Amino acid sequence: MLQGIRSFFAEMFKRKKLNVFLLFFVISFVVWTLVKLSNTYTDTITMTVAYTNLSEDKILLGGEKSTLEAQVKTTGFRMLRQKLFQKEIEVDLENVSKANTENTFYVLSDAAVNRHIYQDIEILKVSPDTLFFTLGKNKTKRVPVIHQLALEFEKGYNLYDSLQIEPKEIEISGPEDVVDDVKVIYTEIKQLEKISNNIDLELQLLKNDSLKRLSYSQATVSATAKVDKFTEGKLSVPLQVRNLPQGFSIKLFPKEVTVTYTANVSDFNTITQSDFTVYCDYNDIKNTKASFFIPKLVKYPKAVKMYRIENKKINFLIKK
Repeated sequence: MLQGIRSFFAEMFKRKKLNVFLLFFVISFVVWTLVKLSNTYTDTITMTVAYTNLSEDKILLGGEKSTLEAQVKTTGFRMLRQKLFQKEIEVDLENVSKANTENTFYVLSDAAVNRHIYQDIEILKVSPDTLFFTLGKNKTKRVPVIHQLALEFEKGYNLYDSLQIEPKEIEISGPEDVVDDVKVIYTEIKQLEKISNNIDLELQLLKNDSLKRLSYSQATVSATAKVDKFTEGKLSVPLQVRNLPQGFSIKLFPKEVTVTYTANVSDFNTITQSDFTVYCDYNDIKNTKASFFIPKLVKYPKAVKMYRIENKKINFLIKK
């Protein structure tokens, strides 16, 4: 038991010595830091440039300096505060000077830095000594959106109607010379496979390197379309003749052609023979030695997506 008591007090003594050591170490470190921060130093501060009060009809055309470096002399305390809390300077675009080059303006860096530096900090040098920037005319216009969707349907399915992009146009804004060159805005490229349901998705608008200086009224558009099941049908359609001169009569062999078509199931039963128009044009054989017509289908219902005329050649007999 006596041995245990001795061990306990020995351990307590060791811990006390350790705690005292740590306390003196912390105090020494704090004192050393305060002494160091009280000294005067020369150092370089990197500051971010923010351009303010840009009028709505103007735009920065790029190439402007986004940072500058100020070599300063001050105590460690002030240096630390400046680096931590005042790392940005503002350049008021309403109070700048015109350079010799068209649309180019400048502001002296010293003046800009002085307004954003803490007191009792001596500025030795600012690099660059002058901030140059170019202002251009800001222009806005509306341009159409073109989708880049590739659609692949399940067998027996197709679009019931055309694919709809909303909105069909967007507003773009930016430098006048860039905006004038833009005729359309494209969506991202996307491929859809094995489609059997209605289409409803968001598409990102592309902004390549030449368009990065533009802003869009929105970043995406919606693409929607109704998808329906389709089936194949056949109808016999009587042939018509166009441009036959007066005083001539003509007989066609055959008088009707078979039109094979694909239509959506929901409208299939509404399609009739009268919805199709197929004709032969006399002008196609006029002044030739042709012995047959090639029939042309010029009218078919909206519900029909694909069609073909089975009779490729139409023989004829003309009488005067």
